[in-house]
Amino acid sequence: MQLHELKEQLVKKKLQPLYIFTGEEVAIMNIYIDKIAKIVGSPAKRMDSVGSIFGKLQNQSFINKPSCYVIRDDKDYLAQDKIWDSLNTGAVQGKNTIILVYTNLDKRSKFYKQHNEMFTEFEKLIPEVLAKYIKKEIGLDVKKGVQFAELCDCNYSRILLECDKIKHLAAARKCDIEVAYAIAIKEKLIHVEPKDVIFELIDAVCKREITRSYKLLEELMTINESPLGIISLLYTNFKSMLLVQSAGAGADISKRTGLTPWQVKLAKEKGVHYSMDELVRSIRTIRETEKGIKTGAIEQNMSIEFILASLL
Repeated sequence: MQLHELKEQLVKKKLQPLYIFTGEEVAIMNIYIDKIAKIVGSPAKRMDSVGSIFGKLQNQSFINKPSCYVIRDDKDYLAQDKIWDSLNTGAVQGKNTIILVYTNLDKRSKFYKQHNEMFTEFEKLIPEVLAKYIKKEIGLDVKKGVQFAELCDCNYSRILLECDKIKHLAAARKCDIEVAYAIAIKEKLIHVEPKDVIFELIDAVCKREITRSYKLLEELMTINESPLGIISLLYTNFKSMLLVQSAGAGADISKRTGLTPWQVKLAKEKGVHYSMDELVRSIRTIRETEKGIKTGAIEQNMSIEFILASLL
C-alpha cells in the first residue's frame, strides 16, 4: 500500500483490520500510528507479540471498546501462516486494529508476498518536503529548512530533536528562530554524523569553497575516515556534474544522462563552478589518485590533500 493510499483511508476513516509498517522513517510512521489510534478511539497499546493478545481477541465481547495494538518485530508471527488469514480479514480481532511494525523484512519471503498489499514503507522524505515540516514546527525559512534537513541526513526523528534545540536556543538568547538557526550552524550546535561531514566536504569541493573544504577535511581527519570512501563520492559527483554540463539544455536531461531528476538538480547547482575541461581533468586526477592508493604509489593520509590541491 502506497503512503497516499493510507492517507486516503485515514481521511475517509475506513480502517482495515491489519496494517504492516516498515522503513527507517520512524517519526513519520509514529504520526500515522497515532492517527489510526485516534480513529479507533483508543490510545495505541504497545504489545510484545501477536501471540500475547490472540486469545484475548478471540474471547472479546462485542461490547468491549475497540483497541489499536502496535506490535514491533514479532519474528514468531512470520512463521505462523495458519493464522495469517484470520488477522488479515479481521475474523479474530473484530473492530480492533493491529499494526505490525518490522525494522527489516526479506521481500522474498512467503510472509512478504502474501501480505504485499498491506505493507506501507516509510522511506526518508526529500529535503524539500521536510523543509515544509520544519517550517510548520519552528517557522524556519523553507530554503534554510532544506539545508537543515540535509544536515540531519533527512531523518525526521533527528530533525525534531534539533528543532527543539533551536527553540530552546532562541528562548535563551532572546532572538528569533532564523537568528537561532544561524547561531546553531556557526557554533556547530546541530549534531552532524561523520558521514554527514563527508557529504558537506563533497558539497564544499564541488562548489569550490576552498576554506570550508579544508576546514571540513580537518574534521574528518580527526575521526580517521577512509579516504577511499571520500574519493568514491568525489568521483560520482564530478562525473554527474560533467554529464549534466555536457548534456546542455532541455527537459529530458535525466533520460540522456541516466541520472535521477534529484541528481540532475544537485549537479546543476554544483557544476557551475567548474568548466567542462576542469571537470574532465578533475575526474582523471581522482581516478589516478584512487589507483595510486590501491597500488601503493600514493600514501592514503596524503591523498585527499593532493586531490583538493589539484581541484581547488
